[in-house]
Amino acid sequence: MKKVAFFAIAALLLGIGSLVSAQEFPDVPPDHWAYDAVQELVDAGVLQGYPDGTYGGKRAMTRYEFAEALAKSIPVIREMVTAGDRGPAGPAGPAGTAGPAGPPGPGAPGAEEVKALQRLVDEFRDELAAQGVDIEALRRDVAALNERVIALEEEVARVRWTGDVNLIARGTVENAGTALDRDSRGLGDLTPTDADNPLANSRFLTDIQLGVKGRVSDDASVNALIAAGNYLQDFAIPGVDDFTLWHLNLDAAARLGPLGPAQIVVGRFPFQLTPLTLKFVDPDSYTYVDKLDSGDFVLDGGRISLNLGRVALTGFAAKADPIADLISPDLATPSALGYTQAEVTQLAGGRAVIGTPLGGSLGLTWYGLGLDPTIGVLEVMGADISANLGNFGVAAEFAQTDPSEAMVASLPAIDNDNSAWNANLSWQTGNLALTGGFTTVEENYIAPGYWSRIGRAVNLTNVEGPTASLTYALTPRISFSAEGQFLEPENSAAAVTGRSSIVQGSTAVTVGAADLDKVTYWKAGIKYGLTSANSVDLGFEQVSWEPTAAAGTKDTEERYISIGIGHSFNPNASLKLLYQIVEYEQGAAAVDPYGSGANYRGGVATAQFDVRF
Repeated sequence: MKKVAFFAIAALLLGIGSLVSAQEFPDVPPDHWAYDAVQELVDAGVLQGYPDGTYGGKRAMTRYEFAEALAKSIPVIREMVTAGDRGPAGPAGPAGTAGPAGPPGPGAPGAEEVKALQRLVDEFRDELAAQGVDIEALRRDVAALNERVIALEEEVARVRWTGDVNLIARGTVENAGTALDRDSRGLGDLTPTDADNPLANSRFLTDIQLGVKGRVSDDASVNALIAAGNYLQDFAIPGVDDFTLWHLNLDAAARLGPLGPAQIVVGRFPFQLTPLTLKFVDPDSYTYVDKLDSGDFVLDGGRISLNLGRVALTGFAAKADPIADLISPDLATPSALGYTQAEVTQLAGGRAVIGTPLGGSLGLTWYGLGLDPTIGVLEVMGADISANLGNFGVAAEFAQTDPSEAMVASLPAIDNDNSAWNANLSWQTGNLALTGGFTTVEENYIAPGYWSRIGRAVNLTNVEGPTASLTYALTPRISFSAEGQFLEPENSAAAVTGRSSIVQGSTAVTVGAADLDKVTYWKAGIKYGLTSANSVDLGFEQVSWEPTAAAGTKDTEERYISIGIGHSFNPNASLKLLYQIVEYEQGAAAVDPYGSGANYRGGVATAQFDVRF
């Protein structure tokens, strides 16, 4: 109650003090923002108003009258300085010389109010002195109160808790064939009784994320992220425990002699590099969960970051804790070696980012992946660049994998055709943004990245072709977006390969280049903001696997038609509803990327309620 009274006093004085230059202060009618605070102070006997118990109707309060009210609050202020809630005593330590109080952090509650109170004491020193107030003693009291408030604020800021709770409902239906969703998960068994019932194959999933950040010192903090619930274990990443310590690390600043200041992270930490070199593949395209959609792998080890002028350096060394594919990045070996997943046991390397003219940057990446002893070490190296010139932007990335001697011994050809690159030119004016580019991923390029996704196919290799995207805001509430990729086999003698998804046990994507003419990918969407809190999204996605003339005449096509509704209850709570129609039409027998062998059709319905705190 004492703290409430003080902040109410300070807020009142701050609000009234802004009119000091007018030499009088406005009254406080019932519709004034500070009325409740004033009434609380009146009830506490701190402020008494005029002799008749009112604040004088519409009449302004004079400087002397305001000073009298301020003088009556001084005993309360002194009591707060000399008394207050005390925490448990800590262990005794050697006495040291007390240092001066540091400045309050930006936006810290209470510090600004104390400063306002100090200003008001200075403003009304003459009127207060005339009422017998010891001004110097009052100043000391307010200064002591300021130190106490700062100490309390720093204690509160020492430990910070955050949380994210996702409640997810998912229902699927099979209308024809053995249907799979965009993540290659089955939509259920088709029976006469449940073929058209989206609730026949339903489940309820929970994901709870609790974050803790504790300040060890001014330069170091301990960070932890705990994941709980059945979403990860039963759905997204089978094999992960339903209670997992996702992150736990010490993040500290240090000075490395002539290299200057550095930031060091030790423990279990999130990490990614670039799409072509190291980035986690999202296993669930129907819901948004931060830790999976961020692109971060989770590694056990350490990293160090430092700046040398225009150069930012990052070094890392880590051991992959084999918790399914999340902690341990899996490596899909080329189809000629058999589509297998090699567990990454450790990785180490570095990245440099150099500032360039035109507001751009040049990135250089190198690291080694320690694989199974029978496979050896795979080196991954890359370079990326970006620049802006007016409305134009340029971005490009190149990467190459250098296989181990054991891998080359098993397949000599793997030492060649093992690079990937892409380049994009973008242009934006007003509400319109256009991007055009070209991409090439050679047949033997293998790295735990996330560089492409078209339908169920993830990270295709032995492909090349142009890409394009467009976004346009038709009105402040309606926006349109579209994307296209037009890919062909890069090497007509090799197969086009990839993954059908990140789900464990999913089949590979494999199509012989002699049978595949091209792959055409279209994606388009419209977003309509009904109100500031409600929106509707319509989406269409289609992949056409077109055979050569010798292989057949009918394309294999997969389509995804979606409608989504979003509602924001407040900045920390939202609801998202989605229904997607899934269709697959088998074309020429030689062009069957997933080995489905038949048509299928089904639907996926999801509801996600997200609360953050």
